[in-house]
Amino acid sequence: METNIFKLSSSFCFSSARIVFLLLFFHLLLAAPAVSQDVQDGKNYFVQQGLDDNSIIFQTLEWTQGRHIEWYEVTLETFDESTNTWVPENNAIPELGKQLDTLPEDIPEFLGDGVYKTENNKLSVSLAANESGALKKYRYTVTSYNLLGHKAFTTDYVEFEIRKAYIPEVQSISTELIYLDTIYDPTIRISGENLRDNTDYYLINEREVIYPIEIIPDDNERRAEIVFDPKNFDVGEWALTAENPGGFTASQPLTIKFMKWYDVSLSAGYSPLVILLDDNIKKFFPSNFMPMGADARATFIFLKRRMGYMGVSLNAKWNSISNEDVTHNINSHLIHGFATLVYRFPIIRNRLTLEARVGGGITYVQGLKFEFEHDLASEPFNSIFPAITAGVSLSGNFWRGGYIEAGADIMASFSPEMFILSVAPVVSVGWTL
Repeated sequence: METNIFKLSSSFCFSSARIVFLLLFFHLLLAAPAVSQDVQDGKNYFVQQGLDDNSIIFQTLEWTQGRHIEWYEVTLETFDESTNTWVPENNAIPELGKQLDTLPEDIPEFLGDGVYKTENNKLSVSLAANESGALKKYRYTVTSYNLLGHKAFTTDYVEFEIRKAYIPEVQSISTELIYLDTIYDPTIRISGENLRDNTDYYLINEREVIYPIEIIPDDNERRAEIVFDPKNFDVGEWALTAENPGGFTASQPLTIKFMKWYDVSLSAGYSPLVILLDDNIKKFFPSNFMPMGADARATFIFLKRRMGYMGVSLNAKWNSISNEDVTHNINSHLIHGFATLVYRFPIIRNRLTLEARVGGGITYVQGLKFEFEHDLASEPFNSIFPAITAGVSLSGNFWRGGYIEAGADIMASFSPEMFILSVAPVVSVGWTL
């Protein structure tokens, strides 16, 4: 359903008159059939809904009260483009008004031939815009009558035009929470209705307004992309607002915080193993380099300060160790599991981070066996023993929460029979939730 509104401000006295106004036409979203009134703060028009989902807009024309005035007559005219003449506007009080249980105050009395009478210094009328969307011209004059019923003063005609506008609706936005200490997208995508080329967008709270640097509307008027300058963001509770001509607005809440109190990072990557110290390795394997390996890590950062971030992580490593000899083959899996304390220092915030970690865990030798010719093999050997680790890495963010990390971990494993000291280079890809 479509209806019409306008906004008017005026002053009137015995010697002069001055009226400034804005009239707009918009799509009205209807509620269930009922008699209700929708008053928008700071505007001198309101929606009156009647029976059978019939709704109209009443606009209020108001001027300064004159002294010793008994009543006013307002003459309204509209421009007829077919004849290029001004004709009386006889439809300023819609027929629907008769069906309303409660009418707006200041409904004037229609005297005929475009003349409306009121005893107050304002009246409520409902004027229409062109269905085509083209501007429609109106004009009016106000005549005052004194206590004796004599005409006191008549103003000159004042012309105005009606414009077309639409009530926006914001149904959803792409993000409702932004942390300034993380990588975030300054482009916010909006979905809704009546998001037009002339719709204005901004963030607003009780302190200030933040305007975007770019608006990318969609042709279907249901979506738009709003690009903000990250340097303009400030912490607080905001309303991302869409405003159409006439001051009609719709919004969704958006929270901006300086720092996310926690981070959860998950990563996986390639991690070969280099044995630095162990006599058994030299006896049974031709090389102390084990190229087959993988690394997986989950990190929880729970404390953030200017001096750095603190947290804990769980780390699992896997390496395949094998040797194919003329007389026999050796195959096994070496698995490490660690719980570590983590310290992170943002060298370049949201871009480059240095991490150091230290902790302890276990080393598990799984399925170590010797295989000989004629399908002869030793019994598989499994063993688990304690281990400690220390590592360092450097990570760089490449897109939102994604990052690439490179580093190394030194590991020492202890058992009554042997001592293994090794280093595991790590190259991984991760994501911070």
